[in-house]
Amino acid sequence: MKKIKFISAIALTMVMASCDNFDLPNPPGQTNPEPDGYFANSGLVLTKGAEDINLVTLNEENKFANMATITELIDFPEAYTLSIDMQVSGNENFSKYATVGTVIDGDAVTVNPDFLNGAIQEVMTKQPGTYDVYTRFVAYAERGTTRMRLGGIDATYLPASYKVTTLNPEKVMEQSYYIVGDFCDWDVKKAIKMNNTLGNVSVYDNPEFAIKLNVPADETLSWKILPASSYEAGSLDGALGCNPAEGGLSGKLISAAGKDNAGVIELLGDVLVTINVELDSYTVGYALEVLYPFTSGNTSKPEDVMLLYTTDYINYGGVAMLNTLWYCAGQPNYQGDVLFRQAPDAFEDSEDGLTRTGSLTTSSDGTRLMTPVKGKNLYWLDVNLIQLTYNITALKTLSVIGSGNGWDLATAAELTPSADFKVWTASDVEIGDEFKINANGAWAIGFSGTSIDDVTGKFVYQVNKQDGGDNLKCSAPGKYNVTVDFSSYPYIVTLSK
Repeated sequence: MKKIKFISAIALTMVMASCDNFDLPNPPGQTNPEPDGYFANSGLVLTKGAEDINLVTLNEENKFANMATITELIDFPEAYTLSIDMQVSGNENFSKYATVGTVIDGDAVTVNPDFLNGAIQEVMTKQPGTYDVYTRFVAYAERGTTRMRLGGIDATYLPASYKVTTLNPEKVMEQSYYIVGDFCDWDVKKAIKMNNTLGNVSVYDNPEFAIKLNVPADETLSWKILPASSYEAGSLDGALGCNPAEGGLSGKLISAAGKDNAGVIELLGDVLVTINVELDSYTVGYALEVLYPFTSGNTSKPEDVMLLYTTDYINYGGVAMLNTLWYCAGQPNYQGDVLFRQAPDAFEDSEDGLTRTGSLTTSSDGTRLMTPVKGKNLYWLDVNLIQLTYNITALKTLSVIGSGNGWDLATAAELTPSADFKVWTASDVEIGDEFKINANGAWAIGFSGTSIDDVTGKFVYQVNKQDGGDNLKCSAPGKYNVTVDFSSYPYIVTLSK
């Protein structure tokens, strides 16, 4: 066995330098440069360190977390120094992981608590708590600027899991918030729970909430925010009031008991109130019933636009024909006041070139949006108006797949689109007891849903995009003509003889 004492003095120096970073607010996981090559032969053996790791206690004691012990190091190359990185994941498959640099202290492999906490936040959650955290290690031999991986190009060591208690947050936030005001006569019991803008996630992973309100004609509406604790106590004592910026449609949330410092909404009709409880901020704007994705061929006729729909006035989705360049509008006029453009240089495409993810802006310096695929194509679009993000995927093909063809992607019956991409059809398709509409000859995007009554002898279904989801059921398997109609919402699939 090759001794490892020769690196202990260096390691101690690294410990002292790293301790200076303990007060950094939840830093991201450390990363190190890619190796120049690898040593195929490695006698490194690691054994698991502490079973339970409390980062709060370690931080208070100014100590590193002991993750592993080096029990053997055979055939380590002369004149090189050993270094080890730790990969951190929320699952044993390491489908998503962050890399943290370690400090070797004697034979102990240790990690800065702040760095481990940052890695957990990056790949798992920012919600404080105790979690099962999965780790594995990557080892290197270093000399000067040369860095060689031990054991082979993909070698890892000691896959293990730990119970890790994460650091306390800098700001404590509650998991739910309510809005109270004139609309409910300031009755706390009638306050309305706000929606997290990303759905059912921790407030620490997304601190933004929103709610739609209606302001009657010729009236203003006063409001305040209640944390869940105040709502449950039936009290306005813990309410958050408003310190408006110029214009009154945005500002800061401030602690203000009772009805003092209430926000005032002067817009009429349906409005959306959005708050960020991490930044203590709020905005007020119009709540849009639908979005209009304008593109070449439909800019002069709003009735030709395939709309994006919402249930929460935050997230909008739907299919639409897009032709290379497009706008996303909040009204049936692509030159109106509510127009969303591409934020400069804020997008990326998937490896297959079918999906584009990006950021939107209402600023005039935004550019016209572009599709990932040139020419006319049907797309599935997702837009989040609070996050101002979008995701579009080209649906190059739609096909019918199910028990009628053995769920075989290669033999799924392909549907043919109409000129405007609103209606897709296929004839004499073998339908089994279950089927669905498949996109792009893969399993990533499909359309399924529920059957509805039909008195004409047809099988009719209301469908929507589902990543997975229930299959459509047919009680009389056989050959059918299949129609997928995207011209109105909900979307309709029909089987007819």
